[in-house]
Amino acid sequence: MPAGDARRFRAMLSIPQILFAMLLGWALLYAWTRRGWQERIAALAVAAATFLTPVAQSRQFAGPELGILLVDLLLFLVLAGLSLRSAAFWPMWAAGFQLGTLFVHLAASRLSAMLPAAYAETLVIWSFPVLLVVAFGIARDPGDQPADRAR
Repeated sequence: MPAGDARRFRAMLSIPQILFAMLLGWALLYAWTRRGWQERIAALAVAAATFLTPVAQSRQFAGPELGILLVDLLLFLVLAGLSLRSAAFWPMWAAGFQLGTLFVHLAASRLSAMLPAAYAETLVIWSFPVLLVVAFGIARDPGDQPADRAR
């Protein structure tokens, strides 16, 4: 790869994006190999939302991003559904943080003067605690038991 191409590639991925991707990859792998169905669903839902968000983006954040709102709403519903069926607290925390992203969309729809960069970055900021709580939920179970354990 020529030096100019390498610089452009590094400029495309920031350190927080790389850390997010690494943590998401760990969460997916660990949930799939060592945890139960709740952790798997949560990790897959966060991964799906992560990959669908850029596809759903429509207007450069000049107003409410309805596609991203739909992705965020679906992730919230999955996490809220998990929290209703789980004895653990982490799904409720993850759903609560995801609810924060929905309030960002509400603010963007109510505040026409909201800067597009502020709207986009606030959505990104809320994605980190959601992933951290899901990763904590995946890692928190005592003992490493096989994924096919009974729950």
